[in-house]
Amino acid sequence: MAKKFACGDIVSGCGWSTTANDENELFQKISEHAKNDHNMTSIPNEIIQKVKSKIQEA
Repeated sequence: MAKKFACGDIVSGCGWSTTANDENELFQKISEHAKNDHNMTSIPNEIIQKVKSKIQEA
């Protein structure tokens, strides 16, 4: 089942969201967004856990 994530659920004011076929593809897209738009060279485990808690079925 497809998955979706909205960055604004974690980062106030960010309007970016995405969908993917599975969680691996979703995290690849989220990682690219974090790097390109939030200047994160790595994603701390605390943030990964927050992201996981906000992933929904698409």
